[in-house]
Amino acid sequence: MTEGSARFASRSEIAKHAGVRRPAVTNWERRHPDYPEPVLVEGAELFAVDAVAAWLSQRTIPANALNPDERPGTTYGDRFRRSAGIHEKTEAPDRALSRRLATTLLGPLGEPWRHSGRESFYLELLLSLVLVRGCAPAAWSAAVYDLPDGRSPIRSLSRIRADVLGPEDDGWTGEGEGPVTRPEQWSLGRACRLIDEVTGTSQAADLFGQLLQSATERPGKRGEQLVTPPSLRQLMVGLAGEHPRPSVIHDPFCRSGELLVEFGGSRYERGSAVDLAVAETPKERHRRIAAMNLMLHGVPFRTEIAPYLPSDHGRTGRATYDLVLTNPPFSMKAPFDAPFVREEWPFGTPPERNADLGWIQHAVRSLNPAGRAIVVMANGAAFRGGREREIRTRLLSAGAVEGVIALPPGLFSSTSIGVCLWLLRHPVEGPPPDVLFVDAREAGEMNTRTLRALTRTDVSELVAEYRAWRRNPQDFTGTHSSRWSSSRATFAEITEAEFSLDPARYARRSGTAIDAAAVTDRLQGIRGELAHLHARASDVDQHVARLLDGMP
Repeated sequence: MTEGSARFASRSEIAKHAGVRRPAVTNWERRHPDYPEPVLVEGAELFAVDAVAAWLSQRTIPANALNPDERPGTTYGDRFRRSAGIHEKTEAPDRALSRRLATTLLGPLGEPWRHSGRESFYLELLLSLVLVRGCAPAAWSAAVYDLPDGRSPIRSLSRIRADVLGPEDDGWTGEGEGPVTRPEQWSLGRACRLIDEVTGTSQAADLFGQLLQSATERPGKRGEQLVTPPSLRQLMVGLAGEHPRPSVIHDPFCRSGELLVEFGGSRYERGSAVDLAVAETPKERHRRIAAMNLMLHGVPFRTEIAPYLPSDHGRTGRATYDLVLTNPPFSMKAPFDAPFVREEWPFGTPPERNADLGWIQHAVRSLNPAGRAIVVMANGAAFRGGREREIRTRLLSAGAVEGVIALPPGLFSSTSIGVCLWLLRHPVEGPPPDVLFVDAREAGEMNTRTLRALTRTDVSELVAEYRAWRRNPQDFTGTHSSRWSSSRATFAEITEAEFSLDPARYARRSGTAIDAAAVTDRLQGIRGELAHLHARASDVDQHVARLLDGMP
């Protein structure tokens, strides 16, 4: 293969890097008019490497021809680039395009599906179309072949999706959803024409995420939380990034796989950050969506169906992982026929009415000895009494809790309650170590009338604070600012606080002393301002009364 500003390859070299026999290259050249034309280089017929790689990217490798390290959906272009040492240049996705398409797809084009009560079905069809557009562009025409004749594309779409996902596909065809109505058929046709604007895997992956986010945040919809809020994902991944690169990561309640995607990154931009991402969920629909999401973002993955609750009942086995990232449902109750008391829990049986600390225990017991976990929890899990206080006591005694970060309310579209991040580790030997507490309830800004989001500054500062804590916990003195404060608490101090893990109980100790005189002056100023406003209001009332008296 020639080197230089323009790289060229012979037919034999193309066959070698594409993993095919030499005659296959000749057949491609003869049968496909769009195959790159050869050029004469020093008397030899050669082909531009970039042009060949681009053409091969349209051809998905059949399942029976995949190498052991290749996942279903891999193209000959992927194999060719990897073998030839070519790093694909990928432009950043056009975020504005993704937002525009998602708004139209879920807005006016979604109306027929909302009218028939099949909005979730429509969303999965859209996500499947985006998957095909991004991972199998050569099959796009086949996926939408039936549309011009007024036939539903669902069967052909499900077949192509099965080819892309391989073993991760569950054979879903959508037939159980019933026939597509004429308005729905019109909607699908328009949707396909819009998605046809998407070019490249990076743009498709961005649109996929935007569809999930927009579906979750759609005004007036209080449905399932398909994704963890973006700013919260960024914070969790930033905190996890302060530890050595994990080999295997896990989410035991994966929703749409968004946390694993956020951490795993994209092979098309910077290479996968993990060797394997294991996604578990109780719902087949969520498993399919997570598989498509991870596939589009190039994260090596495996998906599994698991129980709705953090119990061992129904799980295939207890594996351990380097990193656990999860946002489980809050305050789930144990089923009547399978109470938590029937099982063994490492730190105590959770109350039957609330599985929050069951998820915390499940995360801890899923870690290998060097593993870490970051779990989203409702605030109440940090301070409720009774059986939950006993569980927190045992967790702290085992050194399994590294820290708790309290976050502002309003981050989720499905609930306005505040949440905490629990930073967990595998139990340690010896005396219980100190615990990091961060009270960031005042952080973030309102993105919409009802939704709040952490700013980039919030995320970077909180990650930097965690980095400072990790550097030397014993000398950590904490920080105090107008938006958040942090502190370190010993096991004795937490014991004195009756094992409450509410950061507000501890973060105040790292703040500066209150200036009583300044506070008094400020209060006196506020009283004076209020008295002045009351006097003006009285004058206005009297003026209005006089005007009303003069009316006929």
